[in-house]
Amino acid sequence: MSRADWKRGRFSAAEEGERIDRGLRAWQRHVGDVISWWRFSHTRSVSHDIYDEGDEGGLAYDGPWPVPVLHATHLEAGDQEGDRGFYTVDTLEITAAFAQIQNIGLTQADIHTNQYLRDRIAYDGRLFKISQMSILGQIRRQDVLVSITAVEVKPDELTADAIFAQYIPAAGAGER
Repeated sequence: MSRADWKRGRFSAAEEGERIDRGLRAWQRHVGDVISWWRFSHTRSVSHDIYDEGDEGGLAYDGPWPVPVLHATHLEAGDQEGDRGFYTVDTLEITAAFAQIQNIGLTQADIHTNQYLRDRIAYDGRLFKISQMSILGQIRRQDVLVSITAVEVKPDELTADAIFAQYIPAAGAGER
């Protein structure tokens, strides 16, 4: 561990960061999980001017990439009352090493500017959109751990995105 005072310790912050990353990878291999991540392509997507939905060619995504995570919790929500009746939306809570998130091209700047909000994550047979990402730990302003909160994208919201067709139940299969 490096020292907190002005004297140099045995290890530098970079060495400590590498040791933490190795420890997080080992933890992930033993008890972690894997999610699938699609990055929204701002350059290839065509969206409607008003409704922010796919238009003439639709929204484009890159991926999916498997992302090892330390922990993923799928929270099955109860019915939530809306203006058109009850609607069920599940939540996904993820804890991941920032180094794993960087492997798919997400940078520290992307987190601070919310460039991940249109990305999609698949887990447990469902598709989720990211609603929040928080930094849980840093060493000398370098992110180490992140927390991700995502909400389920319902099948009726996916009709224009052919890339996610596998998450639309077949006709007559019913929805929970």
